[in-house]
Amino acid sequence: MIYTSKIYFNEIEDRLDSRFYQELYLEPIRKIKQKGIAIINLGELIEPTNGVEIRSYVKKGVPYIRVSDMKSFFVNTNAIKYVDAEIPNKVRLNKEDILISRSGNPGVTSIVSNEIIDSIISSHIIRIVIKSKQKIEPAYVVLYLNTRIGKLQIDRITNGCLVTEINHPSLGLIKVPLIDKSVQLNLKKLLEKAEVKHTESIKKIEEAKTIFIKELAVKEIKINENKFYRVFFKDLNDMFTPRYYYPLYQQTIKEIEKKFKTVKLSDISEIKRGDEPGSKNYKPILNKESKDVPFIRTSDIVNYEIDDYPDFYLPKEIFTELNQDIQKEDVIFTKDGKIGLSAIYTESDECILASGLARIRVKKYSPHYVFIVLNTFCGLYQTKQRVVIAATLPHLHPERLAEIKIPIIPESKQKEISKLVKEAFDLKAEKKELIRKAREEVEKVIQE
Repeated sequence: MIYTSKIYFNEIEDRLDSRFYQELYLEPIRKIKQKGIAIINLGELIEPTNGVEIRSYVKKGVPYIRVSDMKSFFVNTNAIKYVDAEIPNKVRLNKEDILISRSGNPGVTSIVSNEIIDSIISSHIIRIVIKSKQKIEPAYVVLYLNTRIGKLQIDRITNGCLVTEINHPSLGLIKVPLIDKSVQLNLKKLLEKAEVKHTESIKKIEEAKTIFIKELAVKEIKINENKFYRVFFKDLNDMFTPRYYYPLYQQTIKEIEKKFKTVKLSDISEIKRGDEPGSKNYKPILNKESKDVPFIRTSDIVNYEIDDYPDFYLPKEIFTELNQDIQKEDVIFTKDGKIGLSAIYTESDECILASGLARIRVKKYSPHYVFIVLNTFCGLYQTKQRVVIAATLPHLHPERLAEIKIPIIPESKQKEISKLVKEAFDLKAEKKELIRKAREEVEKVIQE
């Protein structure tokens, strides 16, 4: 099939590949110009810098952001790595820097929030510094690049056949509408409010985790890191994987059981896994229609929440047909791939869960308390024990997830923890609404 596009002489740039001039990319910018809004090349506004490639990590040091940590608006800090502090200062992040993934999933754009200031980025990420804030606000650039028109502009400038990527000259060709400065400042305020709620929500979750760990008061267990260890016959069960009997995991849970009553997750909750609707139904964001529903995979559980801007969407009819019955305060848990990540479903979420996720509906005790148990060593050790490798991919069967033991600490502490976590997820819901509002404001200005 042959496609044709009409190109005006003044639209020809320093690229001669036909894809760059497809109508799909040109028409939205033409319409913006017709409204009388000035258009500027991003390259006139920014100074881009690539990060550095580091493969040696340390337990404590400077946060190192990899391309897999990149998510829309805010970086995912759930699985952050750390590197030695002796790294050139030119790649350290400052407030209001913009990050954009150069490869992997090119064009994922976020702003540098308080918790990642002074971090280091990998060579697969480009740091963008706005040269002249008199013309344009970093918050507006981030919001624009996360709209459909912005993503079309990013898709337009990607290079490569087998592996797509973005380079600095191409990045400079992105067309940015110069909207009214007062509108940009209002957008900045919305994103700043969202950032405050984002940071505060994570802080409350970490505080809740600290309270729980302190209440457990399990002494540090010293384990000889030999490759061999023995297991007595009386300690064997139907799990025949060495990992299950790893002394650190076994002894930690035994210490907890000496101090607290424990209940199995299956005794206090209903567990149901997600669905696989077939890759033929997946829609990337550029093909998304207004009624399509986010399709959440294991990589879309970020910062203890469901990503509001996942890679794929599904038609509303599939959402209705599957009827996954996900309710507010259900715990969402990754059982495949990146196993052991979890979130709590909020009133701001509507999605379809992939088969690599499990929905845990806690019917006894607080779901917010169970969430914290699963996100500390108490839950993570038990999760790691039960993981098996299915062909090449890690997998946790729902029946094994159901075996995880939840320690019952004093009710007063449970309530204290639950209160903090509930507040955290209320903040997350508010953050999502603020970002949606800001993004819609941008679309309204440039599309009306």
